Amino acid sequence: MKTRSSHPFHMYDEIMLQPEYFKKLFLSSKFQNYDEILNVLKNSKRIFLIGCGTSYHVALSSFSISQIIFKGENKFISIPARELMSPNFSLNNDDVIIAFSHSGDTKATFDCIKMSNSKGCKTIVFTGDTESRCAGSSDFVLSYGYKEDKSLAHTITYTLSTFLMLIIMGKLARQMGDIVTNDIINSVAIQLPSLFENVINRRKDIKKLAENIVSEFYVICGNEHTLGVAYETSLKFGEVHYTPTTYMDIEQIFHGPLVMCNKDTAIIVTNSNLNIEERIHELFRATKNIGSKTVLFTTDKSSISNCDYVFHLPHCHELLVPLLYVLPMQLLSYYISINKQLNPDHIRRDQLPYKKAREAYE
Repeated sequence: MKTRSSHPFHMYDEIMLQPEYFKKLFLSSKFQNYDEILNVLKNSKRIFLIGCGTSYHVALSSFSISQIIFKGENKFISIPARELMSPNFSLNNDDVIIAFSHSGDTKATFDCIKMSNSKGCKTIVFTGDTESRCAGSSDFVLSYGYKEDKSLAHTITYTLSTFLMLIIMGKLARQMGDIVTNDIINSVAIQLPSLFENVINRRKDIKKLAENIVSEFYVICGNEHTLGVAYETSLKFGEVHYTPTTYMDIEQIFHGPLVMCNKDTAIIVTNSNLNIEERIHELFRATKNIGSKTVLFTTDKSSISNCDYVFHLPHCHELLVPLLYVLPMQLLSYYISINKQLNPDHIRRDQLPYKKAREAYE
């Protein structure tokens, strides 16, 4: 892979490629036979969604989608890979482990798959590399059609993994007798490429926003279906432009964290839930007193205007929120990085101290 030294970096290209690959994945899924996997999922007692880093955030967003689909009968649980290795979970042959791994070589995820196999669990891996060690150790391997990220920022593989999980959950709902939900998922899934293109076509607005919100510290807030987005955005900010960043549920910022914010802080809220708009309004009203910059990414049906910057996303079905709302955050991360004259593709793995740090734990 040829290293790039200026815009457009590989991260940018992979953000731009997402609509095209959604179309490919949606069409290819129509011709895949998932019957054996679906029967395993249907007959399980618990389904654990695991991963590390961005892959764990895929698990979080997938869990959010599962809550919408299965509600009170939901048996999906999201958890970091290493935590599932605790004996407190008492894994057995009624459990299924779905592991997300872009490279298929993540140590903690691989260890978790091996441990789960020893407990009699069925294991499924979502990966780009179907010949990786995680793939070789799993009962089932699902590829989302993009073999290897050229950028270590993991943008396209985050969204493709989550999108494939949405499709699988729709098919599972059908297997369990809920034909209507599967039909709904198919009808909204086909809309995702055009929704992404809508936001991509406004990338100049996000580029300008990146220039306006330069800060020493970022707080990323999410709620319900955007909490996984907040986690992932916080990680991306740290990885591609190295700025201290944290994430939290919108309500939690009132309960202590607001005191660490000041005029050098940018508070970024991602929200699609109109029912909590009054609370968000109160958050922005409070931050006026401490001078923090405020940004809101929300549906075009929102009426909130008392923040410094608002970016309206096209209204979409709640099932697509964890996917669509990550896109402007990927672009924002990218533009902040290049404004700081950094290369977002390497996440410092090209720097010797950080290379040695990685070697110390892998």
